[in-house]
Amino acid sequence: MPKLLKLALSNWRRQRLRTALTISSLVLSVGAVVFVYALSISFQDAGSAAIDSAIGEADIWIVPADGVVVDRDAGGVEAVGELPAELAQEVGSLPAVDAVVAPRGSGAGTLQVISSDPKATGDALGALDLTVSSDPARTQAEDGDAALAYLVTANASRFSAYSFAQEFESVQVNEVASSVLGVVGRVTLALGFLSVLTSLLISIEERRREFGILAAVGITDDVLYLFLTESAMLVAAGLLGGVLMGGILFATLLPAIFSAATVFKAIALVSVYFPIMLIGGALIPAWRLLQRSPLELLRSSP
Repeated sequence: MPKLLKLALSNWRRQRLRTALTISSLVLSVGAVVFVYALSISFQDAGSAAIDSAIGEADIWIVPADGVVVDRDAGGVEAVGELPAELAQEVGSLPAVDAVVAPRGSGAGTLQVISSDPKATGDALGALDLTVSSDPARTQAEDGDAALAYLVTANASRFSAYSFAQEFESVQVNEVASSVLGVVGRVTLALGFLSVLTSLLISIEERRREFGILAAVGITDDVLYLFLTESAMLVAAGLLGGVLMGGILFATLLPAIFSAATVFKAIALVSVYFPIMLIGGALIPAWRLLQRSPLELLRSSP
């Protein structure tokens, strides 16, 4: 392995400009992605606290017909529209209802219902022209209904992996992921990886003669390991530099919401692509090239 590292560094020195440009492009793209996704995750974390506060210990959560939105800047859940004025009193008289709470702050304009039998209460809510659902993905009541009632605990069991609040937050997360932040992050990451893959493929094509000579003397496997090692070092340097750049930018520009845990989540997302780049940009092209005969490689070399 030390010999492979020395040879890889030697090839880097021979192609200083290309190596510098490749690493720089990856650093910039990874840094931008880490920053964007860390910012997105921070918004999501703020939303989680807001949703937990709005739902509280409720078995049933009643919101206006147009649903609610999460204001992550304010750290709260806001109702879209208003509930009928007499609804709290009507819900309080339904079977198995122990308490009806109108939350303040996060969730203001909604109702938290405590019930000893949420299913029975949910069945009774349908008679009040309410849309009753246990699906957090539903964001609005049916046409003509006065409000939307979420059954928070009616379908819960000891086998449930996530709470209703977590599932509701996942819906909000999907909205953020599909927003401008998510699109910008994905496009930036794709462009950076495309530039690296292009550089690796060009490097393979330019070294056909070198590969042909080494294959002719029977060291094909070493050639493959050498190129894979060189490519891994190139991608690792770009990822490490990008991670540091993105983390430093996030901590410098947005210190109020900076969190190391948030940055680590963004890093984990980016790191998933490391083996994909090595396999798609280095291992497979180099392996296919070395399947040719040494004579063919020498003849087709530039």
